[in-house]
Amino acid sequence: MESLKYSEIIKQNSILAKELVGNSLYRIKILSNVTCNQLKDVLAHNLMKSNINPDIQIGNYDNIIQDSYNCTSFQLVIIHYDLLNVIEKDNQFIEDYTDDQINALYQSIISDIDQILINLKLLPTVVFDTFSASSIYQNAVCSLKVERLVKQLNEYLYSKKETILNLNILDINITLTRVGIANAFDFRMYYLSKTLYSITFWKEYVYELSTIIYKYTGKIKKAIIFDCDNTLWKGILGEDGISGIDMSLESKVGQIFNKIQQIAVWLSKQGVIIGLCSKNNSSDVDQVLNEHTDMILKKDYIVVSKVNWQDKASNLKEIAKELNIGLDSFVFVDDSPFEVSLIEEQLPDVLTLLVPKSIQEYPAQFLTLIERNFYFSGTISDIEKTKQYKAQFERLENMSKHKSLDDYLSSLNMEIKIIEDDITQIPRISQLTQKTNQFNLTTQRYTENQIQQFMNNENDFVFSVSVKDKFGESGLSAICIIHGDNETAIIDSLLMSCRIMGRNIEYAFLSFIIDTLKEKGYKVLNASWIMTNKNVPVKEFYDMSGFLPVKIADDIKLYTLTISDYKRSQIDYIKINN
Repeated sequence: MESLKYSEIIKQNSILAKELVGNSLYRIKILSNVTCNQLKDVLAHNLMKSNINPDIQIGNYDNIIQDSYNCTSFQLVIIHYDLLNVIEKDNQFIEDYTDDQINALYQSIISDIDQILINLKLLPTVVFDTFSASSIYQNAVCSLKVERLVKQLNEYLYSKKETILNLNILDINITLTRVGIANAFDFRMYYLSKTLYSITFWKEYVYELSTIIYKYTGKIKKAIIFDCDNTLWKGILGEDGISGIDMSLESKVGQIFNKIQQIAVWLSKQGVIIGLCSKNNSSDVDQVLNEHTDMILKKDYIVVSKVNWQDKASNLKEIAKELNIGLDSFVFVDDSPFEVSLIEEQLPDVLTLLVPKSIQEYPAQFLTLIERNFYFSGTISDIEKTKQYKAQFERLENMSKHKSLDDYLSSLNMEIKIIEDDITQIPRISQLTQKTNQFNLTTQRYTENQIQQFMNNENDFVFSVSVKDKFGESGLSAICIIHGDNETAIIDSLLMSCRIMGRNIEYAFLSFIIDTLKEKGYKVLNASWIMTNKNVPVKEFYDMSGFLPVKIADDIKLYTLTISDYKRSQIDYIKINN
């Protein structure tokens, strides 16, 4: 998008919009005290390229508080409260303000912030841009009153994030630094129409904003798969040998590849799946991983490896199958234009990065890709994901030693812990709704704020499941959200991480839920399966669980169950704790 002119973005938007007709809308409202028409078009373009169908509306100019009362139908509200436009309403030069005047201005703005956030407290997601002094004094290097005011306002804004779950703060000063102050503003247009920011600024801003949106729409990437030669090290292993490849911190070129490995190790620690897909002899690459003194990305950080002479598109398909995640969750990094072109053509869902010819640009390009396409929650489940995937491969290897599936499952010594309305798990529960695609009966995406609202409602119930077996803990891996109405309950969401699929945990979980609802006095349980391009494998789940279909169509199935008629699944090899 960086190279597109604004007119080209608008032209492409009309084409992209036609391709997404019929897709569910993601509704966004922009509230600002400067003109943001370009933001609307640039954001729409970026989201549609990611197969998100946006409905973006802009509030009335400089009417943020009043418009914030009328946003209940939106999934995301963006607040851009620009200090320049506030100050210029006063005829007095701000540096001539007395301390009392500065304090009065501060109190007025934080009062606005409080009211805006109160008005939007029930929304799924709110993005509030930070305040900046850059448009007021572009070249100032001394400490000014306006800078101290901005610092106070931003500190106050960040303090609100500690208690408001739906609040996301986007630091526009980072965007300004990347774009450059001279390129970020258009003062001619500002004085003509209050259009302060340039198209260049909005393009960069939208990349950062989109990461937040991807988080809440299931578009965040999960895995990075690396080639090896001239990607993780300089040189060709098969030609140069283990002593001839370079990733040394003491080498001008090798230190760049060392930096890439350092980043990959850090990503692994954050829960990103790291894998290899390289045309090489497997034993040669293993020798590098185990013996090369400069190799930082050791086997402990690598979840899956396909080092062979098969084409890389086929290898990536196999990796996706083994990990049980979609190809649209992958980033593929390679130095060969041919290989990258092959993946882009045969596997268009995979995001690619071609190692740049100017190798010094490699770390910066890699970090930019990471920032735009990954989200790091910091939850224990994510941090331990590498260990959990490795344990899953141990389970698969162990399966072949058993005569039957039941025999294998019984050998796992599975235990599941089911908790109702566990407020300490809100971040992970929200994350599961956003990331889980395959075993997800309705694919509803919920923010932390929405999960908290469910837990606070006496007629809603949020069940969460943590799983462990003899190979280790899988953490919180399944959830069910129930809405109650008199004697009828409705399953809003039932989903399970791909890491625990195939172990019949879903049937034990469902039986527990139905028993609990029966104890609560519910007589009827309704449910649905809503088709996506990922959840077809669970299309028959409710049929197999004894529910009666009441409506069947190609893309939706509605079910009902008389709770007293339910026949509990007899799965003796899963121990349930609650």
